[in-house]
Amino acid sequence: MTHRWPLHPAATPGEALSSWLIRIAARYGISIEVLALDIGYSLDREMDLDLAPPAGFVERLATRTGVHVDTIRAMSLDGFVPWLLDGLEPDPEAFTTYTRQLSILLPGGQRANREVGPWRPWIPAKPHPQQRTCPTCMVESSPPYLYQLMWSLPLMLTCPVHRCLLETHEGTRWYHFKWQNQSLAPRPANPAIRAMDARTWQALTAGHVDLPRRRVHAGMWFRLLRTLLDELGATLTESGAAHRLTRQVWDRIGQPVRGGQVSWYPYEKLSLAVQQRMLEAAATAIQMLEHEMLTGRGNQAPLFLPEPDRSVDPGCPAQKAAAPNPWKKLDDMLKESIDEAKHDADAAQQLFNILTMYRRDDETVVHRVRTDLEKLGIPAEFLSH
Repeated sequence: MTHRWPLHPAATPGEALSSWLIRIAARYGISIEVLALDIGYSLDREMDLDLAPPAGFVERLATRTGVHVDTIRAMSLDGFVPWLLDGLEPDPEAFTTYTRQLSILLPGGQRANREVGPWRPWIPAKPHPQQRTCPTCMVESSPPYLYQLMWSLPLMLTCPVHRCLLETHEGTRWYHFKWQNQSLAPRPANPAIRAMDARTWQALTAGHVDLPRRRVHAGMWFRLLRTLLDELGATLTESGAAHRLTRQVWDRIGQPVRGGQVSWYPYEKLSLAVQQRMLEAAATAIQMLEHEMLTGRGNQAPLFLPEPDRSVDPGCPAQKAAAPNPWKKLDDMLKESIDEAKHDADAAQQLFNILTMYRRDDETVVHRVRTDLEKLGIPAEFLSH
């Protein structure tokens, strides 16, 4: 008969499964390995709980803790398939499928398909020697420190709770060895980075993202962001004339084109420092698109444009104001003169004189004008000489 663990710390939003289990184990004064054995699992060094827990592990953990299965599953990357990843297993075709179906800065179909071998989006090809954490989270917690699942991926630059930049540290994900005697002031992120990371966090927690033109599914957002990173890292041969667009972005953040890459590698194989520069460039590109400082040539670029003016039919071009018609103004003046001549003999004689000016010696013209004015309702006596 299994029993619940009556005392365990609550999981925080976005926390990694391994981080939560280590904190539970610390509450009972045991190791995570002993904790896993208590529910019938033996953890080996190759097992990555934050990637994919073994079959049945999540269900048993839910029974012991009383936490819903879906909540626990979302503490590992397995819970984000197929939104963040198409699948957990590396796939030779995955790179083309994930990064070549959309286009933002560069024209669609311009980037060549690349053979990158077995590949998974966002997951580093090999663990970085440095990890990332939030300095404010460190100050507000105590050992063993909690660890956010997405801190292990090059997906965000800031802490979703404190909005400050993540800082690097040495050692494993959860223990933060180098931080125990280190105190760093949180560094604020610029508005472009905060806006981009807020959308990524919305995708992770709400399953959708609100863009200027419309709401998109979380899976769409992750692929848009990964496509933009790939475009910013495109070579001159791939980008062609649109290279000037990516250069504008890199110049704006004061970084060399392509983040300083010499040879092309997929984003997941780059160093952590270059990945961070790439994310900053992506945030800046989105900001420039939304403020119409940059015109993307890709099919999905309009998603980042401001909402169009709904007072104008989107199917018709805005109509320019018509130029004043001088003939209409003259016609209006003539009608006013005729109306006045019907009741005023002086106004009638003045109108008659204007219409017969320079033709007074032509009796035919004079007779026709007098007849036409009488037909308009002007008394004949008003038109006598």
